[in-house]
Amino acid sequence: MEKIKDLKAADLRRQKNIISKLNLKKLPFDITPDKICDLNLEMARHSRSVLKYQEDKPGIKWCFSSIKKLKVFLIIFESNELGEEIYKEKISSRLPEYSYKTIAQIVDDGIKRNFFIKLEARHSQNKDLKIRNVRPSEDLIIEFVNWKIDLLASLMKFKKDLIN
Repeated sequence: MEKIKDLKAADLRRQKNIISKLNLKKLPFDITPDKICDLNLEMARHSRSVLKYQEDKPGIKWCFSSIKKLKVFLIIFESNELGEEIYKEKISSRLPEYSYKTIAQIVDDGIKRNFFIKLEARHSQNKDLKIRNVRPSEDLIIEFVNWKIDLLASLMKFKKDLIN
């Protein structure tokens, strides 16, 4: 599909307005306004490939199937990487917009599907046997990190193409 080169005045104003509100300073490279559409295309294409990536990655597919599951997963993932304890009650307190019952159902379903596992936290010394720490499975960690690596690789390829 070819990009439109000559824009109408209204579209130019629209594009200029959008660009003025983008957080372009956060990018690891400088980009000129005339290359924004190329970046947008790259991100859209990457997003499409992410959806395709999910098809054979059951853990990522399950986590991304709802915003609730994604929020729960991200809390569990972050806690795992920090070596902190995380359990249903603590997750529920970090997501007050959802009921404890909803959080518990997501965690229990994730455990049943082997996306989450009950395993002590890496840095915790808690002796309370009632607390059941939850961590992402190895496969889920691998799927998630590889997905993020693909995103970074896509941006770095765009950066390289931008320079050339």
